[in-house]
Amino acid sequence: PAPNPNNCSLGQDPTDSPDRLCEDGQPITSNISRKIHILILATTRSGSSFVGQLFNQHSDVFYLFEPLYHVQYTLIPKMPQTKSTTDRRVMLGASRDLLRSLYDCDLYFMENYIKPQPVNHTTDRLFRRGASKALCSVPVCDTLGPSDIYLEEGDCIKKCGSLNLTLAMESCKDHGHVAIKTVRVPEVNDLRALVEDPRLNLKVIQLVR
Repeated sequence: PAPNPNNCSLGQDPTDSPDRLCEDGQPITSNISRKIHILILATTRSGSSFVGQLFNQHSDVFYLFEPLYHVQYTLIPKMPQTKSTTDRRVMLGASRDLLRSLYDCDLYFMENYIKPQPVNHTTDRLFRRGASKALCSVPVCDTLGPSDIYLEEGDCIKKCGSLNLTLAMESCKDHGHVAIKTVRVPEVNDLRALVEDPRLNLKVIQLVR
């Protein structure tokens, strides 16, 4: 993936390349707006989809369902069956950098992991796009009629067509808060770099079963 200045992992050794996709000396800014960044961290079958939908229904929350799916299924085929510590660090580093970018409403960064790669920032391959109300509403989806207030997940794909990531980014910036649900981070300790990042106002909700 191309380096993103917003993805500098604070407090890391500069040689720790899997955890950093940035250059030394990048300016660090704080989250002045205090937008709340919510991460629903869970294991499978723990009710995380239900909890995610509670946030998804809030009009001021931009919600994404399992965006790390794309990291996992892009990188895993390239790794040997017996994953080394280095392979795990690469996965975690990529996942953290993608989360940081998404909380900054930089959805273009996700294009590094969507296959086939989006053309002109447009794709029909975003995993479970229909689970996000914001991605199935105006202005991201401009083909809705007066009766299309509440779309089922499958209907979103049929009626909205391909996803324009530029419009999705604008929608994200217009929302007051960003919530992401994932079951693809093994341990909460793996998120320390994000929790300690002053540019984020991260709140982690951990669900266990």
